[in-house]
Amino acid sequence: LSGAVLEPRALNELFPNWKEEGAPLNVPVTEDKTYFLLSDSTHKEAPHWMVPKTMHNDGNYVVSLGNVVRWLGQKAEELEVSVFPGFAASEILFHEDGSVKGIQTGDMGIGKDGQPTHNFAPGYELHAKYTLFAEGCRGHLGKRLIAKYNLDKDADPQHYGIGIKELWEIDPAKHQEGLVMHGTGWPFAETGTAGGWWLYHGENNQVSLGVIADLSYDNPHVYPFMEMQRWKTHPLIKQFLEGGKRI
Repeated sequence: LSGAVLEPRALNELFPNWKEEGAPLNVPVTEDKTYFLLSDSTHKEAPHWMVPKTMHNDGNYVVSLGNVVRWLGQKAEELEVSVFPGFAASEILFHEDGSVKGIQTGDMGIGKDGQPTHNFAPGYELHAKYTLFAEGCRGHLGKRLIAKYNLDKDADPQHYGIGIKELWEIDPAKHQEGLVMHGTGWPFAETGTAGGWWLYHGENNQVSLGVIADLSYDNPHVYPFMEMQRWKTHPLIKQFLEGGKRI
């Protein structure tokens, strides 16, 4: 589902010939636009020079992150890396000196009542010289590591948001492969919510679109999912979705 804009620098370092190896980076960014939605019907485009450099996407690619990760998994296995899809790490294992020893996977085949079923398989321990935790900002193991090692000492408070995303197949006549759009403003500004949106034109007449809302909003009745549905009615966004279907 995850449509993304990928900067290929790390891929160039890891696989200099990734094009020949069939990496699923098929849609180079052709156009980069940033908008302010001023109301439910008006907008203003920001000139390119005003947009922060980190949001310039020259040389980047519109990808399906699922396809990229699958391809990377195959490359890892070719390098004799073992990949265990479907297994979650449930516990951190520690050496006696307090350093990380590895992880334990969760037990499989546990019923709704918490008891083992006939499919039960106990979790197993994976010991490693190095263990990299890449769970995202609120991973259940990451939170334990932060507490155990006091990793948030002298750090700014964490900033959280919620992202809501949809994948659409749109009318080929309206599809502009490689167009990357970002923006902010309505409807979030109307409800006192900080946030922004994106719409990426990928391959196969598909667009990935969505919003990110900061979780610092004061109004407890703000419903980010419905704010996104309102956002889709703005003429700038609606023009692409009319006649299409949500996948």
